[in-house]
Amino acid sequence: MTKNKARPTASYAFQAGEFILVDANVWLYLQPPAAQPPPRFSLAYSAAFKSLLTAKSKPVIDALVLSEYLNRYIRVEYDVYWRATYPKFKDFRQSKDFATLGTAAIADAGQILKFSTREHSPLHQVNLPEILNETASGRLDFNDGMLVETCRLRGWKLLTNDADMTLGGIDVLTSNPRLLAACPP
Repeated sequence: MTKNKARPTASYAFQAGEFILVDANVWLYLQPPAAQPPPRFSLAYSAAFKSLLTAKSKPVIDALVLSEYLNRYIRVEYDVYWRATYPKFKDFRQSKDFATLGTAAIADAGQILKFSTREHSPLHQVNLPEILNETASGRLDFNDGMLVETCRLRGWKLLTNDADMTLGGIDVLTSNPRLLAACPP
């Protein structure tokens, strides 16, 4: 697989009509769960998202990203506030205590959906054997492979903070210095 090209969000000039797939980790900086302390990248991604919207670029979301966002959001809250009460996550998820958290998570996801263009995953078009082989070898996370392939097939850029997002031959926008160092433009 070819290396991605990473560009810093601070200096990237977003373009009108440009599609940007926003990764779940960035959404967690923009719409964090209450238990998550303000992460150090929040300001950088808030500024990038403001620039993206001002330029009239199009933030994109798909089911995979939304699923990762909601699952991580709920796990952060569970780990901080509920693990001692409910040692088994599934017991918590099925409890009456979950309702408030579930409502908050869905409300924050609703905000994401307001700003985003919803797109389907092109599972039928991706090079699934390659993604599966790279996943089996440990060189690639399956979800990352799907996101990269989606961007590659559709000509989108990926806005991510994932330092492992190095393979696939796409343009990646990030504030993560490790990713910028690993994938020069």
